[in-house]
Amino acid sequence: MSLFEFAGPLDGSEFTAVATGHIAPVMGWEDTPNGRRPGTNPETDPATGAPFQVVDVLLPLGRDGKPELFGVRFASHEVPQLAPYSPVELVGLRVKVRASRQGKGVDVSFSAEAVRSAGPARPGRRSSEGEAA
Repeated sequence: MSLFEFAGPLDGSEFTAVATGHIAPVMGWEDTPNGRRPGTNPETDPATGAPFQVVDVLLPLGRDGKPELFGVRFASHEVPQLAPYSPVELVGLRVKVRASRQGKGVDVSFSAEAVRSAGPARPGRRSSEGEAA
């Protein structure tokens, strides 16, 4: 039992998340005669049937805004192609903070409704008529 736990939304527009390029499926757990073990099938979202993925991102949440590596869990039928060290958008970002299971410090986990490439802001595209003039 945890002494404390907090879960809630986090406004990701206040900082830039940076992809590492690493995305992996979340594997479900299986009960075996030797106890509970990681399984061979991906864990899926019961509402959508989409498999869960974890994308590793750098978030500037450390001391003095230092980037730290976190895995962000999300469900998607399509795995986004994220270039290493590119900005990403974490749609519907949520954070969960609770007392560490080891008894010291806290565990922090993140989840999102979707993860996609943010890319640099681009100026509006000119029409072909304007380019010809």
